[in-house]
Amino acid sequence: MVFAAPGEALARAEELLGTGPSPLHASVAHQVIGIWQRDFGDTRLSLAHLRRARDLAARAESAEREADVLATLGVALVHAGRTRAGLAAFERGVARGTGHTRARVLYRRAYVWWVLGQHGEALEDVRRAIPVLRQADDVIWTARALTLRATVHLALGSVERADADFTAAEALWDTTGQEHDKADAVESRGLAAFRSGDVPAALRLLDEAEERYGKLGTPTFMLTIRRCEVLMAAGLATEALAEADAAVAALDGMGGQSTRKAELLLVAARAARLADEPQTALARAAVAVRLFAGQRRTWYETHARLVLIEARVATGRGSGRLVADAAAVAERLAAFGAPAAPEASLLAGRIALDLGWTEDAERHLAVAARSRHSGPPPARMTGWAAQALRARAAGSARGVLEACRRGLDVLDDHRMTLGASELRARATAQGAELAALAQRASLVSGGPRRLLGWSERWRATVLSAPPTRPPADPVLLTAMTAYRELAARAEEARTDGGRPVLALEREQRRLEREIRSRTLHMRGEAPGGGDRFDVGRLLRRLGDEVRLVELAVLDGRVHVLLCGQGRVRRFEAGLLAEAEVEAEHVQAGLRRLAHPGAEARLPLVEAAGARLERLLLGPAAAHLGSGPVVVVPPGRLHRVPWALLPALRERVLSVSPSASSWLRAGDTAPPPGGRQVLVRGPGLASGGAEVPELSERYAHRRPPSGAAPAAPPPAAPPGTREPPAQGGRARSGRGDHGEPTGTPDTPPHDGRNREQRQGPPAAREVPSRRGRDLGPRGEPTGTRAVPPHDGPGPGEHQDPAGAGGGTTRSHPRVGDEGGSEAARGEREGGGRPGGGRRGPSGVPGEGAAVRGATVVLEGDDARVPRVLGELDGAALAHIAAHGTFRADSPLFSSLRMADGPLIVHDFERLDSSPYRIILPCCDTARFASVGADELLGLVTALLPLGTAGVVACTAPVNDAAVVPLMLALHKGLEAGLSLAEALRDARASLPGDAVHQATGWAFSAFGAA
Repeated sequence: MVFAAPGEALARAEELLGTGPSPLHASVAHQVIGIWQRDFGDTRLSLAHLRRARDLAARAESAEREADVLATLGVALVHAGRTRAGLAAFERGVARGTGHTRARVLYRRAYVWWVLGQHGEALEDVRRAIPVLRQADDVIWTARALTLRATVHLALGSVERADADFTAAEALWDTTGQEHDKADAVESRGLAAFRSGDVPAALRLLDEAEERYGKLGTPTFMLTIRRCEVLMAAGLATEALAEADAAVAALDGMGGQSTRKAELLLVAARAARLADEPQTALARAAVAVRLFAGQRRTWYETHARLVLIEARVATGRGSGRLVADAAAVAERLAAFGAPAAPEASLLAGRIALDLGWTEDAERHLAVAARSRHSGPPPARMTGWAAQALRARAAGSARGVLEACRRGLDVLDDHRMTLGASELRARATAQGAELAALAQRASLVSGGPRRLLGWSERWRATVLSAPPTRPPADPVLLTAMTAYRELAARAEEARTDGGRPVLALEREQRRLEREIRSRTLHMRGEAPGGGDRFDVGRLLRRLGDEVRLVELAVLDGRVHVLLCGQGRVRRFEAGLLAEAEVEAEHVQAGLRRLAHPGAEARLPLVEAAGARLERLLLGPAAAHLGSGPVVVVPPGRLHRVPWALLPALRERVLSVSPSASSWLRAGDTAPPPGGRQVLVRGPGLASGGAEVPELSERYAHRRPPSGAAPAAPPPAAPPGTREPPAQGGRARSGRGDHGEPTGTPDTPPHDGRNREQRQGPPAAREVPSRRGRDLGPRGEPTGTRAVPPHDGPGPGEHQDPAGAGGGTTRSHPRVGDEGGSEAARGEREGGGRPGGGRRGPSGVPGEGAAVRGATVVLEGDDARVPRVLGELDGAALAHIAAHGTFRADSPLFSSLRMADGPLIVHDFERLDSSPYRIILPCCDTARFASVGADELLGLVTALLPLGTAGVVACTAPVNDAAVVPLMLALHKGLEAGLSLAEALRDARASLPGDAVHQATGWAFSAFGAA
């Protein structure tokens, strides 16, 4: 009962002791309390109760009872770090017990051997125990013994044997009521899934086990260790470090098992090393080595020494002594049969290479390279990395490239088993060394084309295939609805009361963990690693006019690969670290310029842009030609406002995470129907004043009667279309104020009256009153954009400087549409995106869209389910909503709707995201750089889902200045321009003051639409 219902068992044992029981029964009660304290409480109390149980068993003159207690005491002593005393207790227990009791003692000693890392002895004891337990028809203890044997097989890398034992044990557990052991079996299956390379299944099973343990009130320190191992394999080392450190603190607080503390410290040390925190890794590993040595756990001590050496190398301490230490660790791990042995050999070879000891390096690397053909993906990756280093030492560039290709293919296959885009992105970190080795080899011997190919090989790979569609999981959908409601309530409370509501925020964080956890369980559907990059195809697409500038970083220096006119040229630019510092200076300057009164900083920002150009483009800036430019930066430069660079300022300019994704965006066909969706969320100081003007404009654009709505023309790469007349600017068919001019650009009237064309009032295109008029160049004529309501709404701030428009689109405001009825949209939509209400007799009601028309969602209509339903398959979406970037959890970056945040996870549920998306608010183009060279954020979530082009910004922008920029941008789109062309022309139309110029520079066009 102490495992099936631990709390009840403890209460029963204490109750029994209060009745003055016989020594035999008192021995049982003290043993139960000792087990409870050992596994769930204080180890010192556990030892006291178990010694009392042993003495009472001796007084009762029951050899079998004494043997059983001695076995329990032996386990507790070992967990307390007193290994010698624990093993001595087992010797006495084996000698005192017979038959069935001895088999139980042998099983528990086998468990202790496993804890100590002595797997041969563990297998021998469990081999002796299982037949006796089966003969006695002891289902529970037979299942425990099979589970233990499977766990030992996993430690030795024998996954198939482990699976067979786990299956047999699970069949036995199904016949019992041992809930703790059932949870342990689920946890063990999670470990088996991890060892076989199935990370999503491992995370799902471990989460299920945690739920089961939670119902029992069982501490989960062993589960934490295993979960941290899976998180590290998934590239989530920072999370693993936090979980391990928290578990150590909890264990210390309850006086828990010393053995578990040492294991948690080892996991924390590994996580810190992978998270690039070598000093933390050194500290954790040193304590772990000391604890393992005192516990006589050589297996674990050797693994801790491996991490200690890795951390010392990461701090720049390479030496001959470390080569010898790593080689000794490799030999001991190989003798144990530990799967980590190749890692140690690779480490020894890498240190020797750095010291110039080529013969020693070859010996160690040859041993490590043997693992490249078998085992789980990490082991094969280790082998191919060793083979690549061998080839480099031998001067064979071809050998380096072949080994790197094979190793990255292994990681591609593994990565695509992961369904969650976050896991796919973070898993690429495991291939960073191979990608860097290949790039260096290409630089030396292959020329610019080969360097471009390898630069693309491991850049923004998460965009190479659409993410797995989230399952129709009612628990997930419910959690997302609840999260949205809580987030809206918390935001409202912060705005109204000026301080956060801690209870709401705690529950919001819990729901975030649940949503993220269930998303990480998804398995990948697409085999392979996506399309392979073809340099020739890229050059053909670019033609003679367009230039693509890909920035590769080798050993800290930026190399510019300039593509166009049928060739690839390479130029050396500045240091990446200096460019990152300068980019932050530029970002700070743009933030200042978003507010009036900072005009004096404009020359400083422009000068910083010139310095940034020298660092990032170098001499390549003089060879860009006169046509459009596509910039492909590395992930660490994602916040650069490229339009600020002098050489790019007047150009048709687009940005792409990779050349491959730019090609795919260009191949994306626009959807039929040409539907536009205009969304205006709460929280903007001007209320998204461009939306009413755009609504009125698009309301005049209707297809002729009987004709199918015309789709926008396929997006050719910027600059490849025929240049328009009138000095490169296409006429929009509209007057200076955006009104129809009667030119053929305006579709003819279709003969129906307004109500017939528009349908029911809730579904029609909504022409709202215009916020402002524009002058001939799209500049404000002096009237400020006015929200559709009179005066500022609740929480909306007037510009303290007067009519200068000093607010930015990063400042939230809670309007009347806040989250008080946040779940209503989900209920109306049936819990699915786009499930809007319908009127009687199937007449479309709210949520319905008219083909080829414009849908405006604002106020209470701008709820997440409704917005998602309208966005799905739209030709153009303009979403004026407060944007929030979450650096700690990029896929919870959001746009604020009436019922709460629209997060990246919501967009991933779309069947087809809009062909073009315009995001006019702050931080919508911010990303988190993860993995080898991956980006996580709103824009990168949209590109694999069917969006060919996005306009977004990387900095806070002036709310009032955005309005004329957006109106001018849409005017260009109506004239048939691409996003990049329209954005270039829109910048040129703005007034020349600092606020408007900074606003224009902050926006970028992504993709190729």
